[in-house]
Amino acid sequence: MRLAKICFPFVSLLLFPTMVTGDSKIPEIPHSEVGFPLPYYSPVSGTFAEIRNHNLHLGSDFKSYGLNGHNILATFDGYVEEISYSKTGYGLSLNLYNPKYKIKSKYAHLHSFGGTLTELELLRRALLLMGDPTGFQLKLPPGMFTTKKGNAIGKTGETGSGPPHLHLEFRSEKGNINPLYFSEIHQKDVTPPTILSMFLEGDDLESPLLFSAKEIGKGKFELYTEMGDKFTSIQLTGKVRIRMSGYDKIRSRNKNNVYGMDLVVNGNSVFTRNFDFLSFEDKSQKHQFYDINRSSLSPPVYFYHMYEQPKLFKDEGYSIDLNQFPKKDKIQIQASLRDATGNKSFVSFEIIHEPSPKDFRIKQTSKKTGNKYRSVDGLVTIDLTKAEVSGDGSLLISEVLEKDIPFKIPKGLPLKGKIFKLDTKRMSWKGEGLGELNLGVTPSIKESLYFFDSSIGKFQGIQPKRKSNGFSFKLTKLGYLMVLGDETPPTVFPMTSIARYIELPEVRNHCMEEKYYGLSDVGSGFKTNVELLVDGQTYPYEYDPDRSAIRVLIPKSLQKERPYLLLEVKASDFAGNSSEPFVDLISTNGWKEDLLQASCPVIE
Repeated sequence: MRLAKICFPFVSLLLFPTMVTGDSKIPEIPHSEVGFPLPYYSPVSGTFAEIRNHNLHLGSDFKSYGLNGHNILATFDGYVEEISYSKTGYGLSLNLYNPKYKIKSKYAHLHSFGGTLTELELLRRALLLMGDPTGFQLKLPPGMFTTKKGNAIGKTGETGSGPPHLHLEFRSEKGNINPLYFSEIHQKDVTPPTILSMFLEGDDLESPLLFSAKEIGKGKFELYTEMGDKFTSIQLTGKVRIRMSGYDKIRSRNKNNVYGMDLVVNGNSVFTRNFDFLSFEDKSQKHQFYDINRSSLSPPVYFYHMYEQPKLFKDEGYSIDLNQFPKKDKIQIQASLRDATGNKSFVSFEIIHEPSPKDFRIKQTSKKTGNKYRSVDGLVTIDLTKAEVSGDGSLLISEVLEKDIPFKIPKGLPLKGKIFKLDTKRMSWKGEGLGELNLGVTPSIKESLYFFDSSIGKFQGIQPKRKSNGFSFKLTKLGYLMVLGDETPPTVFPMTSIARYIELPEVRNHCMEEKYYGLSDVGSGFKTNVELLVDGQTYPYEYDPDRSAIRVLIPKSLQKERPYLLLEVKASDFAGNSSEPFVDLISTNGWKEDLLQASCPVIE
């Protein structure tokens, strides 16, 4: 980020974060002194410690329903310690600090400052006008801008990354605190988390087992095998690793991260974790909490380690060491997920301490040389040499038949060759694995490499590149690899309920009418450059990656000349398929002339 090249006698530039120390992780501020950050009881749309691209999410996101300009409220008494702005990341943000309890709250993606702190908003405007308009980061003198809990100190917006929402963080001297830790902010939830599946890996198993979960009562789930049989017990010996997949819904349709988890063996707790606090060091250590090769941000799927994972990534933890139990002992297991209000969901099963039967064993399905793996037939190779590998196990590459895959290949995408399943045993990796699929011939433009992510149940991109004899690709997840043909064109559709930059009347741009058109493709993927015509003439647009849509701005002054506008959009994909033109007849009669400003452009 570039800093504003501007000086004020009362403002010092913050070039690096101030190092702080303290004894306690979470300050002992009374819950009654921490309030909600908005004037309405907004649902949470993103929760603490969720997976992001590089680090973990350090706060909670609150819905603003696409409207910029809601007041943000001071969560406690304090003063504004720092303000910053960038075109990416946090966007416009504000840090509020309470010196008594040494706690700060950070508000991000704001539209502006203000409320009871009108001079702070004037300072923001001055910095952008007189300094560098692309960004600033300023530390303010203590007590310059003071406020009380519940006072308005800014407006919600959509600066930085993502659609409109409020991002709120709490920080102590040791790290970040989950906003849902505070009783006035957690969502008074009555719905327990949803358990999706359980992943079982053992020294005695040649290949890991994945069981799906079905709810049979509030918070009570049963497990089922891939064949649909109910799972209640298994014979195992050695060390066992248990991972749970699930999410929590908090007053909205968003699938959020859970607050905590527990593992109970024979009635005794052997593992518990709360996502109530993350140290500054832990925020980049996703592997401590999640199976990163099976977890996903979009759509949200979290595979939680039900054990302590060592901070050193090369090591691998475990849930239970069965060697500590007598032979033939029956061991009762309960694994559960919790939300911030204490609602719990659980699954139960039994382990019989005996070697697993032969029907759980499978033949070796890949060959290993160092951290390079290849399928038995040699067609698929994956090189993890440049990735950071954990554990002493292997990456498993096995050929499967189309009738045996747990998903359906979409219509219009015919299969071109073999399907390979990628799985792991006692290992995971951070970073990108470099892979190759050898077809023996040059693939046509209609053929592309596809990857079905088994953890989230959908096809995902793996950055394939055509080669003279097949494809190269990059791999970070586990699932199914295959070549499909693409005979299906992309689609264009209107997004009438979505808009950006919807602001308060005094700052709203009345000059332009905004239109959004979504793009989608079931095959090789749509191109973000489209053919757009308005009344037969090429017309400019911008692509919005947050919504996978194009944004078209039309001057409202056109209503003086034209009662209707004919807009046409034609999209194409990377396989050479083109969509039929999407036609939108736009009436300008609703664009009121008295709202047009003198500065609005006039187009004849």
